[in-house]
Amino acid sequence: MKLLHFMKKETSGLAFTTLELVVAEEKAGHKVCLREPTGGIIYGTDDGDHDVELIHSQLPITSYHNGKPRFLWCHGEPLSSVGNGVSMKAILDLASRCDAFIAMRQEEMAYWSLIKRTYLVPKGIDLDTFKPLSMGECGAKLSGAPSVLYYENWRGQRNPLPLIVAMQQVWQKYPEARLHLWNCNDKRMHECFKSLIHEAKLETYVRSLQGPVAPKEVNGLLNRVDIVASCLHPLYARSIEAFGAGKPLVCPGYRDLEYPYRCELDPDDMARAIIKAWEGRNEFPARAWAERHHDVRETVKQSLAIYQRYL
Repeated sequence: MKLLHFMKKETSGLAFTTLELVVAEEKAGHKVCLREPTGGIIYGTDDGDHDVELIHSQLPITSYHNGKPRFLWCHGEPLSSVGNGVSMKAILDLASRCDAFIAMRQEEMAYWSLIKRTYLVPKGIDLDTFKPLSMGECGAKLSGAPSVLYYENWRGQRNPLPLIVAMQQVWQKYPEARLHLWNCNDKRMHECFKSLIHEAKLETYVRSLQGPVAPKEVNGLLNRVDIVASCLHPLYARSIEAFGAGKPLVCPGYRDLEYPYRCELDPDDMARAIIKAWEGRNEFPARAWAERHHDVRETVKQSLAIYQRYL
C-alpha cells in the first residue's frame, strides 16, 4: 500500500508514536510519507499517488474531497482532549472526513466510538530502539535501591506530585530508595518543585530534578534505573518504553489485569506498587511483556488489515 500520514511537526509523544508507526510500515514493505498539513515532508516521499490517508493532527483542505479512505489515529485521551479546549473540537470537526478512528487503548474505546466507528490496535513502541543495555553502554546507574525515574512531559496536572508523596513511604521501608525527576521543560513547574523539595526537606530521597531529555537519550536513561513511574490517569502514554528497556512501570493509568504492579492514583497505593516491583525485581520479565503487548510491528500489522478493508 501507499500510505500518506498528516502530522503537525512538534516534539511530543504523539510525534514519536507517529514516526515509529511510519517507519514500521516502511519496514513492512509499504511506501510511506509523513507530511505536515501545510505541505512540508517530515519522512519519506510524496509523489501525489497514495491509497490511504492517516490523520495524526490536522488535515489539509486539499484532501477533503479526494475520495481516499481516511482514518484518524486517536493519540490523546478523551478527558484531556476536552480539557485542553482544542483537541476534542478538532476531532469532532474531522470526524465527518474520516471513514473510522483508530484507538490504542481499550479503556478509551467507548468515548471515541460515540463519535465514529473505532477500531482497536495495541499501543506499540519500537523495540529496536527501546531495549536493555549494559551499564557500559548507557552510563552509570542513577543512585538508589530502588532508583525510581519519572520522565513524563510535565504540564498542568501531568506532574509527579503524587509520586513524590508515595516515595516517602518507599524510603521509610527502604532507606536507600531514591527518586529522580527528569524532563521538566517548564520553568515555573521546575521552580515550584525545586521549592517543594527544599521547603519540605525531601532531599533525603529526591535526588535529581532535571530538564529536557533528548529523544536519543531516553533508552539509556531508562536503563540506568530500577523502576519507572508515571502519575498519568486514567490512561497511560509513552512510559511503556520502560518495558522495552526491561524495566517495570508503575502507572495508575496502566490497567491491564494481568499486570502485577497496577495501582490507583493515590500515594499509598503507588508506594505499595513500587515496593512490590522492587521486591519482585527478579520475577517480572519486563522485556518479554513488551514483546507480547507493545510491539509497534504488531500495531502496524493490525492497522494495515483495517486499511485493507476500505480499499
